[in-house]
Amino acid sequence: MCPLLKFQTFDGTGSLDTFFNKFHRMAKYLCWDEEDEFNHLCASLEGVAGQVLWDLDPWVNTQDLVRLLQTRFGTELHAERFKAELRTRRRAPGNHYKPCTKISVD
Repeated sequence: MCPLLKFQTFDGTGSLDTFFNKFHRMAKYLCWDEEDEFNHLCASLEGVAGQVLWDLDPWVNTQDLVRLLQTRFGTELHAERFKAELRTRRRAPGNHYKPCTKISVD
C-alpha cells in the first residue's frame, strides 16, 4: 500500500524553490505525465500565486507556468533589483546610521 502523500500548496509566500523541489519530486514519484503535472501544479496554486492562472493562454504548458511563477515569485530577478536598490540608497537629511559590517554589492 502506498503511503499517503501530502500535496503542498503555494500562495506566493515562502520559498518558491522549495515548493518546486517538493513538487517535482512528487511528480516523479507518482509518474505523472505532462498533463498530470500541469493540472496538479495549477491546483496547488492559491491566493496571489493562483491569480497567475487567470490570464494563461490555452496552450501554456508546465514549463511556461514554472517560468511565469519564477518571474513573479522567484529570487533570481529580485536579487538584482535589491542590489540596484542598495547601490542607489541614500540617507535622509539628519538620519545618521551607525556603521556595522561592510555590505558587498558586487
